[in-house]
Amino acid sequence: MADIPWTWLAIRGSGITAWALLTAVVVWGLLLRTRLLGKWAAPVALLDMHRWLGALALTFLGVHLGLLLVDPAVHFTVAQILVPGLAPWQTVAVGLGSIAFWLLIPVAVVGRLRQRMGTRGNAWFKRAHLIAYAAWPIATMHYVLAGTDALAQWSIAMLVAGAALVVTLLLARGFVPAPAPQRTPRTQESAVPVNSPESTASAAVSV
Repeated sequence: MADIPWTWLAIRGSGITAWALLTAVVVWGLLLRTRLLGKWAAPVALLDMHRWLGALALTFLGVHLGLLLVDPAVHFTVAQILVPGLAPWQTVAVGLGSIAFWLLIPVAVVGRLRQRMGTRGNAWFKRAHLIAYAAWPIATMHYVLAGTDALAQWSIAMLVAGAALVVTLLLARGFVPAPAPQRTPRTQESAVPVNSPESTASAAVSV
C-alpha cells in the first residue's frame, strides 16, 4: 500500500462512492415510483432522500473528476475528461464515464430551476429524468472497464447486489401499478401550491 499513490486511492475511492450513491439514487427513485414500501415511507420522505443522495453523488463525482486532473500517473486535461474519445488512457472506458456525467447534468440543472419554470417545470423535469436513466448502466460499464480492482471479490459482490436491486425494482415498476394520485377537494386546491413538496412528490411518482 505504501507504493500506491494517494491520488490513485482517492480516485478509486471517490469513483466507487459516486457509483454506489448513484445506485442508491436509482433505488430510491424506483421506490418512490412503485411505492413498494407503502406506509413505511412517505413519498415526501423518499423524494427528499432521493434528492439528497443525488446531490451527494454529484459531489463525489466532482471530486473524482477533480482528482483525475492532479493524478501524476496519467496527465488528464479538462477536455480529455469531459469530451468522450480524447482520454489518453482507457479511451473507451473513460469516454463512458464522460457520457454518464453529461447525462446527469440536465436533471441536475432542471431540478434547480423547476420551481421557477412554473407549470412547465414538471414536463421538462420528466424529460431530463428520462435522459438520466441511462447514466446508471453507462456508469456501471465505466466502473467495470476502468476500475483496476473492479473484478475483486468485494467489488463483484457490490456490483451484483446493486444490479440485483435495480433490476428487481425495475421489474416491480413494470408489474406493480403506481398508486393513483390523491384527489384534492376543489375547495382546497388553491391551498396546495403547484411546487409544494406534496405536489412535487405526486408528480415524481409518474416519472
